[in-house]
Order: sequence, then structure tokens, then C-alpha cells
Amino acid sequence: MIIRYLKQEEKIESKALWGKVFDEDSQSFMDYYYSDRVRRNKILTAWDGERLAAMLHRNPYDVVIRDRLWKTDYIAGVATDPEYRHQGYMRRLLLRCFSDMYAERMGFSFLVPADPAIYRPFDYTYICDLPSQELNEKGLSQLSRRALVEQSAESREAARFAGRLLEQSYEVYALRDEGYYRDLCREVRSDKGDLILLYTRDEKEELAGIWAYYGEMAENKRELICLPDYVKETGPKKPAVMGRIIHLEQFVSVICLKEDCPVDEMELLLEVKDGFIPQNAGIYRWKLDRKGSVLARVSADAGLKPHLSMGIGELTSWLFGYGEPPVPEESMALAERIRLLNGVFFDEIT
Repeated sequence: MIIRYLKQEEKIESKALWGKVFDEDSQSFMDYYYSDRVRRNKILTAWDGERLAAMLHRNPYDVVIRDRLWKTDYIAGVATDPEYRHQGYMRRLLLRCFSDMYAERMGFSFLVPADPAIYRPFDYTYICDLPSQELNEKGLSQLSRRALVEQSAESREAARFAGRLLEQSYEVYALRDEGYYRDLCREVRSDKGDLILLYTRDEKEELAGIWAYYGEMAENKRELICLPDYVKETGPKKPAVMGRIIHLEQFVSVICLKEDCPVDEMELLLEVKDGFIPQNAGIYRWKLDRKGSVLARVSADAGLKPHLSMGIGELTSWLFGYGEPPVPEESMALAERIRLLNGVFFDEIT
């Protein structure tokens, strides 16, 4: 088994495996993906001699995480040729991927699982539930619709609108800019969909929403970011996106103390278990203040009992504000002083 990244001119060789594994994707969508997304991504592959056996795609995003902007990989195109399944190919690819992302000091990565059971053993955990929403009667009747023109100021307008709206409710989301909406426009139109800007029907004619969908009949929603007056909930939020801390020390730099914490600084002992990125595993002295935090490794021989001990998946879920941590009762007061990330929104699928 040979593990390596494809050179730019080789990437097209992986298209046949994509079509074989993701046979629900249309030819036009694959053409879009391989002419657009693949220009900027990294494709890690596993080979059996001259035959491509498995691959994963590292698609880069600029991600807002509180007051910072991080380069973060969305893991996509995870595929193994049916003849090579259950032989350890995907494990080898993920281990290499983790090692490379750690070397790049990437705080975390994220993905949309076809089956979460595939990724849980590698410590991916849900970090984001997406709302089930559609336009309400007011949105359907009182908003005018205009298809986005790619090469225009409309992409900038859409990006500013979405950025303002997401900032009000979320602390973690993919940065919207002109390029983001030009890409999204090409993505949905590659599969007979469209990206529609929704405007108020008044003198100001202000942008009130962004609606992207697949299919001529808008049967598959891709994105709906809209002023709350014009949307309705159609069901409970659904788990959508899984994430994993990659570089632990980088990630915790955005975790801080709560504003109402009775102390300006705090220190505790944290034990982290990570069977796939050994650099993360160990006992740390975790120092937090109101701006962020740092980790300092402590020798296991010191005989110190950690206040908190958890696997990297449990830590990921907790720090993203998604799940409850396994905190012993005597350490609960310390844990409750920590300001977790508040609100995660990822609706990307490529």
C-alpha cells in the first residue's frame, strides 16, 4: 500500500473512483467539482500497485472561530473501491491526514458523515445541529426573488448579509465572501438548482435572505439564511456535522473563562487521551484567562491527579458546546467557569 497526495495534473485520475462510490452524484455535479473544488484542494490517496484503492479530499475553508480566522479542512470524498474495503485503507489515510494536519497546526477538521459510525472510532463527534427551516407564508408572498449573477456586486452583498446574520447567532462558521457565493452558485447550478437572493418588496428593496437549492423544483435545500420574520421551523434541529480537534494546543487558544467568572485567571490539570494523534495525549497544566488559554505538558511521573480526564472526542464535543463532559463532581465548579464555543453553523457539503 502506497499513501500519497496526487499532483495537480493527476487529480483527474480520482474522478472514476468518485463516480463509482458516489453514484448518486450527477455527471454535471462531478464536472463542477473536478473543475472547481479540486483546483484548490488536496487529495490523499492509497494505491495497490498501479490501482487507486481509496482516497479522501481535504477541502480548505476559512473558518471564523470567535474573533479569529483559521484555515480548516473539510474532509470530503472519503471513498474506498468496493474491492478494497475492510482492509485498513481508510484507517491509513486518516492517520496520515491527521499527522499532516497536526503538522500544519490546524485546530480542528470537520465533515458531513454518510454514516457517523464510520467516523466515531476516529474520535469525530457531532458539533453542529442544523435547523429545519423553510420560507413561511410571509416569506413566500412578500419577498421578491432574483437569481444571483456570479460576476457582480451581488456576491459581495450576499456575503455581507450572511456574515452579519451568522455573527448574531454563531461563533463558529465558514467565512462568507464573494468567492464563497460564486462557488456556491456554480455548485447548485451544476445540479439543476439555483441560488436566489430574496428582497423586500418596498422602496428600499433590502436583501432579506439567501436561498440555494438543488433540482429544478427546488426539492433539495442547500442553504437558507434569512431574516427570522420570513422563515418557519419545520421540525427539530438535526445533527449534521461532525468535528475533531486536531492540534489540541492550537484549539484551546480560543477557549477562555466566562465573563462572570469570579477569578481573572484559573489553572487546572487536564488529561487527554488520543489514540490517533499521540502529540495530543498526556497531562497538561491548563491555564485560562478571559482572553484565551494555553497548555503546558506535565510529566506523567509527577504523580499529579488531573481535575479533568477525557478522550479527544469527548473534549471536542464539550468545547464546541455540544455535549456534556465526563466531569467528576469535585471538579464541576472549575469546569463551569470555562466559556465554551457558543453556536456552530456548517452547512457545507463539498
